[in-house]
Amino acid sequence: MPLKMHLPPLDVAVYPVVTMSHGRYGRSGRPTSTSSNVPNSPDFSIIQKLVRHVFHSSRVVVQQVERLQGHLQQVYLVRMADGGALMLKCPPPFNTRLLRHEQRGLETEAKIVELLAANTQLPVPQFIKHDPQGGSLGSPYLMLSHIPGTPLAEVAPYLSASERSIVDRTLGACVRSITSLAAPSFGITHRVFSGTGSATWREAFLSLLESALRDAEDMLVSIPYDSIRYHVARHGYLLEEISEARLVPLDMGGLENVLLDDRTKQVCGLLGFSNVIWGDPMMAAVFTNASEAFYEGYGECPARIGPAHVRQLL
Repeated sequence: MPLKMHLPPLDVAVYPVVTMSHGRYGRSGRPTSTSSNVPNSPDFSIIQKLVRHVFHSSRVVVQQVERLQGHLQQVYLVRMADGGALMLKCPPPFNTRLLRHEQRGLETEAKIVELLAANTQLPVPQFIKHDPQGGSLGSPYLMLSHIPGTPLAEVAPYLSASERSIVDRTLGACVRSITSLAAPSFGITHRVFSGTGSATWREAFLSLLESALRDAEDMLVSIPYDSIRYHVARHGYLLEEISEARLVPLDMGGLENVLLDDRTKQVCGLLGFSNVIWGDPMMAAVFTNASEAFYEGYGECPARIGPAHVRQLL
């Protein structure tokens, strides 16, 4: 019998985005010398107005705005005149083609960070959501407070073996705390929170997989689609072992999403909560090639051969 897969709805969020340019901007709103060939941009005045609106004060002064590269969303480091800093996230530019699971990244991140802040002691950023009232601020901007620290990606080559073990052990404990949170249904966050999640992990997994395959087909990616569907159908019964939907941040634990204190070299911040599902914790990328220290912190190590390993391969 052929495997039936159900494609989830195309949950396309249409944002009234204010298009922003790249580069770094000083108080004049013009690019600084580090980006002198970047055209004048409305970024600075819009962000200054937004920050004052969010904090309900006309005395808040933005000193500098820097666009951070390498993110799906438009991400800005906003430096304040008083020495403080904020991270500002806006939706992707309107002409960005999003994958199905990327449609509600900012909304998901805000809800998950709020959930973690309320239910754990983890060092996650604090989101401040702007409720747009129209005009130039008519975008669902999300601001999060800046967590001081350096990404593990920059520090890792200079850590001693014992320092890295401490980081991995701490990260394992953090993942354990996150994946201990449960939900009544399975699937992507906004569907679970709206009460339209899947009743079983197998159903949710097949839906997620089919979404990814459809995205690949749309973009003319050449992969063995029939073979993938065949092997998933062959081993799909193992997905039924997951009876409780756990919080799974797929990207958390990546070297760019773990922040270390510059002095102590210990974990001081966790990022990367826009790509989250409710299902099998083994689906998180952090378990791929995880160290013994990580599993010590996590509290258990899945068998190298067995159902958990097969689910991880799926």
